[in-house]
Amino acid sequence: MTTSPPETTNWISVGALADSFAPDSNILARSDELAGKSFTLHTAEGGTMRCAFVTADALSWTASGPGVAESGSESYVATSPRPGIYFIDFVKAGSQPPCSVSIVADLAAGVATIVTGLLPAAAEAHASILRRAQARHELTSVGAHFAAATIDRPFDPAAPLHTPTTDLIGLRLQHRYNPHEVYEHIYLNEKRYVWHCLSGIEQGLADVDRCHYYRIAANLYLFVWREKIVPTLGAILLDLDRMKTTGKIFGYADDALSEVSNFQIGAYSTLLNRTEHAL
Repeated sequence: MTTSPPETTNWISVGALADSFAPDSNILARSDELAGKSFTLHTAEGGTMRCAFVTADALSWTASGPGVAESGSESYVATSPRPGIYFIDFVKAGSQPPCSVSIVADLAAGVATIVTGLLPAAAEAHASILRRAQARHELTSVGAHFAAATIDRPFDPAAPLHTPTTDLIGLRLQHRYNPHEVYEHIYLNEKRYVWHCLSGIEQGLADVDRCHYYRIAANLYLFVWREKIVPTLGAILLDLDRMKTTGKIFGYADDALSEVSNFQIGAYSTLLNRTEHAL
């Protein structure tokens, strides 16, 4: 009897993914509209976060609240998929564990959502998925915290806040990030989605991962995912009117988990089909 050789796969670091996404990328142009402006976010948890946009790519921030007193100066990326709505993203310099902040701010509505992403330390990242399952933990070691906020006024639960949604469930979309990087997403249920690389450096790979959906405006959604094999957090705004995305991917740049990569992404999207289950 003969046996087949072990199958090899092309799981890669987030740094290698960033390199493959970079050429002729379909990212949304950076916005300089926030330069020279500032705002303060007031969260449902009773905290505040003040952001001062010194230039088009440098900001300073101060966060305070119960047990929190932090500040920093960082480089940031801002894009604007629709007038008055911004996706603002930066990494807290020197943070351990590595921490990214993505803010979806609707200045006209006066509301925002803050997504804080946390990468695992090396020991946690290398822990067995089986062990995590046996301990009744999430299979992914990547953390994410979502905070609803109002802008430049005390938090108001009656404001038109961004809310969790099931609108995307059942959609199958194809996302083209550049001429050779193409993925499909299948939005399965409130907590899970499928990604599948159709063309590019991860061609043939696929997985089911933890995800989160928020409605930002009509046909505009915040979609966040957390991968379990290579620790990765992705956050995008998906505009179903323009069939365009803007956002970022955050993870370790190298297999040694010694450096962080946080890079801008964007895709042109195509609706492949919608599934409606008959239960």
